[in-house]
Amino acid sequence: MNGTKNASWKKIAASTMALTLSAAALLSACSGNNTANNTGNNSSSSAPASNAATSSASSSAAAPAREVTVMRSDTVIQPWLADSPALQEIMKNTNTKITTQAVPESDYDAKKNTLIATNNLPDVLFVKKADIITYANTGVFLNLTPYLDEYAPNLKKRMESDPEVNKLKVDGDLYGFPIMANKENAANVGNFPMIRTDVLEELNLAAPTTFDELYEVLKAFKQAYPDSYPWSFRNGSEYNLKFLAYAFGGGFPIYYEPKEDKFVYGVSSDGFKEAVTFLNKLYKEKLLDPNFAALTVQQWQQNLSSGKSLFFYDNYTFATNFNAALQETDPDAKFDMLPVLADANGNKRNYMDNPSSFNSYVISSKVQNPEEIIKMFDWMYSDEGLKSTNFGVSGEHYTEDNGTITIAQSLLDQFKDKQDPYRAMQSFLGTGLLSFAVMTDDTPMFASSPEQLKVWSDAVKSQKEAGIVVEKPLDPPFTEEERDQLKQLNSKVGTLVTQNVDKFIMGNRPLSELDQFAQELASSGAADIEKIYNDAWARMK
Repeated sequence: MNGTKNASWKKIAASTMALTLSAAALLSACSGNNTANNTGNNSSSSAPASNAATSSASSSAAAPAREVTVMRSDTVIQPWLADSPALQEIMKNTNTKITTQAVPESDYDAKKNTLIATNNLPDVLFVKKADIITYANTGVFLNLTPYLDEYAPNLKKRMESDPEVNKLKVDGDLYGFPIMANKENAANVGNFPMIRTDVLEELNLAAPTTFDELYEVLKAFKQAYPDSYPWSFRNGSEYNLKFLAYAFGGGFPIYYEPKEDKFVYGVSSDGFKEAVTFLNKLYKEKLLDPNFAALTVQQWQQNLSSGKSLFFYDNYTFATNFNAALQETDPDAKFDMLPVLADANGNKRNYMDNPSSFNSYVISSKVQNPEEIIKMFDWMYSDEGLKSTNFGVSGEHYTEDNGTITIAQSLLDQFKDKQDPYRAMQSFLGTGLLSFAVMTDDTPMFASSPEQLKVWSDAVKSQKEAGIVVEKPLDPPFTEEERDQLKQLNSKVGTLVTQNVDKFIMGNRPLSELDQFAQELASSGAADIEKIYNDAWARMK
């Protein structure tokens, strides 16, 4: 290995364009900013305006297009562009012109929360499940339930095939269009241990099978390459502890414990304490990046693409990009997946993502005549809509033969030399999870990525079939009273967690106080959170 095998890092193109299109003459009023004649919000008690027949979305193509403003978070790894081929396909098939409001990911939650608090939403807003739980009863989001039978047959069909969607309902009503996956073509994605196997071979080290063995390997890496920080994080310790504590046999913060069939506030679990103790040891010995609490995604990627860091426990799909960057200067450099590591008791377990993200798009309750927007979303749940919002334009960007999708080679060639070919292609097309889609399909990911990605996905599938890997379940649905209680409790307890977790890892608070910390959280409301979750869980049985 040459030094730390520093490869020239090509920064991800981060030029995100949020274009404001000129207003066109509308067939009917649309925006939440144009509600002077609106006599009331469409809340849970409202019903859709009568419509003689559910005509196809394309039947209104002769009418002026309806302009709909959609706001969602924008990420540097896949900028959301205006007037992309996918948005043009939506326009062609539903007569709906999408005006994009792309907000940088780092600013999105603050802006979203302000808009919700002031009831000044765009027509359509990207939200998480927690947003729906927190704000559905305020009346800011349109209740979709009265519209489903008449205007959303495709969505209803998708929901019937994936009962987890029912956990998104609030008091039995649906307030958002859930982002779901075509599971037949879904990658088995999750956070897994990824290590530089070429460095293992160079140092004549066996691949670690336990966390204790991983510690010894990271020490050897540091000794061989003292300028490196072998393990690199992104998104801070709380994000990473959600899966690390589970892998150590516990959980964080509130999590479902399959061994007991109940929810546990995991800070009191042995697994959480062992995970924090492990990270503290790595931090003290400079085996963990000392800037772990503040690393940006770009810095994290640069560490792993340059050889400064040699291990990560995160979304394995990024490794294809790291390998491409590393191999520009060292053809043998390679990250590869380790089997799930065993904890101190010899047990192996790991979370994986549900192929469906279950984030949602909500409609502002101020929107007048929302039926056309609902029909637009429903078309996006159709087979035709799935193809347009994941593959682009038929005959130009992909072809289909007996149900098999083939991504155009010319399109793959166009992006093959990009630092992240898959996400660069998706950004150009406006397709997939990070753009504007409600049904996702991973066919383009496999087509634009090295064969190794499929190998890793299959490895995760095998471990899932063996019971080692489990899909992280959604929280159960809560009553209005429970939601109000959780809002207050999570704020109070969450503040204590944020104030203390990094202190333990960095040694600013002694590990001997971990049990005391668990008691502090329990008395501050963690025990109440646990009870609310389990009461709600029991109602589902």
